[in-house]
Amino acid sequence: MFKPRFPIAFVLLAACATAAHAKDRSEPLADCVELSPDYQVARFGSQYLMVKDGDAYYRIAFGGSGCSAITLSSSVKIATDGKDNQLCPAASKVKTKRDSCDAREVLRVDEIEYEKYSRRQR
Repeated sequence: MFKPRFPIAFVLLAACATAAHAKDRSEPLADCVELSPDYQVARFGSQYLMVKDGDAYYRIAFGGSGCSAITLSSSVKIATDGKDNQLCPAASKVKTKRDSCDAREVLRVDEIEYEKYSRRQR
């Protein structure tokens, strides 16, 4: 009796695609991280601040209408509870010369996502 192999191949292909897609997803930052003094940032409008620290990448999202302070400033600093260069899942602030904004969400992202958002800012 002939049994089509297509359904088995389709299931295997779908499983591989799902696993590959899951690997690329962003994940919430679980614990605080100490950023090096030479971390780099890229702005995506007022919605996100992308952070590159060595080979680690993060996306900081802001609540409400975003953080207009980051669009107007040439430099930003990240701090949590007054400790500079500390990025945490909660209570982190992005400071500029004029204002500061509370981070609503901090996600770990991969280099591809960092580059995608960084390119969009240009």
